[in-house]
Amino acid sequence: MNALVKRGSCHVFGDNIPLDEGFIPFELAIQRVTDPQKLIPHLFEKVAPGFAQRVKPGDIVVAGREFGNGKPHVQGFIALHALGVGVICMSMPFKNLRRAVAKGLPVITGAPAPVEYAADGDALEVDFATGRARNLTRGTEFTLPAMPSILLDIVQRGGMNGLLKSWLVDHPAQAAGDEDRALLEKINTTAIAVVRKKAE
Repeated sequence: MNALVKRGSCHVFGDNIPLDEGFIPFELAIQRVTDPQKLIPHLFEKVAPGFAQRVKPGDIVVAGREFGNGKPHVQGFIALHALGVGVICMSMPFKNLRRAVAKGLPVITGAPAPVEYAADGDALEVDFATGRARNLTRGTEFTLPAMPSILLDIVQRGGMNGLLKSWLVDHPAQAAGDEDRALLEKINTTAIAVVRKKAE
C-alpha cells in the first residue's frame, strides 16, 4: 500500500485541537525536539491518553474544525508522519497544513463532520489522492475532497526534504561541493561563536 492510501483504525478528535498542548506538550516544541522516538510517546497525551500505545501504521486521525491550530510547531506532524498515519479533518489553518505536508504527512481538509462517516475505532480505507474512502466496519463507501496534486507530490517524496533530495538528483550541478560544505561549516561555526560571546 502506498503512502497515499491508508487502511487502519480511525482515531476521532473534536474541534479546536491545538498543536501545543494538544498534539504535543509545549515544552517539547520550544526545546525543538525532532527525534520521532522522543515525540511519539507524548502524542495527544493530554487530549487522548494512551494514543501512542493504540495507534498503528496505516491508522487515520479524523477530526473536526481547526485541527492543529496555534503556532505552527512541527513536532506533532513529525510524530504522526513517523507513525505512518494520515489525517482527515474539517479544517486546518493553512500555515499549519503547509507545515504538515512539508513533513510528509498526508492531510485531507474540507471533510464532513466525523460523525457522518466514522466512529472512534472504525476500520477505514482512504485514498488521499482520489478522496475515495470506505468504512470497513460499517460496509459503507463515501467520497472526501482529494489532496491537491501539488501537495500529493510532496507527500509521496516524504516531505520537503525528500523533494529537495529528488531535485538534487535531477540537478547534480546544484549540489554543494566539498568547498561549499566547508564554507557553510565555517560560517556556522563563526555564527555560533558570536552568539555564545554575546550571551556571556
